[in-house]
Amino acid sequence: MKKTVLTAIICASTATGAVFGQQHTQSMSFSGPTQWIPGTSVNLDGFLTFSGYNAIALSYWLEVPNAVAPYITITDIQYFTFTDHAPPPYPIPFNSTGGADPGYMAETFDLGASANPPVVPGTYHVTTITFSLAAGAPNGSYTMLTTHLNPLPSLVTDTNFNDNPINPPAMFAFQVVPEPSTLALLSFAAVGCGVLIYRRRNR
Repeated sequence: MKKTVLTAIICASTATGAVFGQQHTQSMSFSGPTQWIPGTSVNLDGFLTFSGYNAIALSYWLEVPNAVAPYITITDIQYFTFTDHAPPPYPIPFNSTGGADPGYMAETFDLGASANPPVVPGTYHVTTITFSLAAGAPNGSYTMLTTHLNPLPSLVTDTNFNDNPINPPAMFAFQVVPEPSTLALLSFAAVGCGVLIYRRRNR
């Protein structure tokens, strides 16, 4: 009887520890302009939220849809909170299918960094990333994601050196819109067509 009770207590303690002591959660988000104009640059701020542990490192990569990948490069990264990182090799292109979802291309430079001392649970501004969008980028709506597939799984490392995956991936939706000069030409052409139609009707 005592043995049964002792076993039950041990099992209950283990289960309680698993439920209440091991709740590791982590997520990322991005904020910034949602309309991107070809031939210009855009800054996005990256935020990390985690709980249940202290963190010593953040590793993450980004992926964008195939249609727009050849036109986007990363040209600058500013680090906050997690700051120990080698200088990036600018520009950083989106040119790899390794670790990318189907229909996406990933960049292969780890955008995260390590921290000393460890970072306590909370929400932190971790990076400001500058993206350059080349002229000729196709108009349309796109979604940028943090990677989650091997060999580029985005994750947060705790003080026990456990890797905690950022899954589901962070998502940032943006729209590539025409350059102002293109809009002006389209407006001029529309006005011109309207004038021609009006004159023909009057004749």
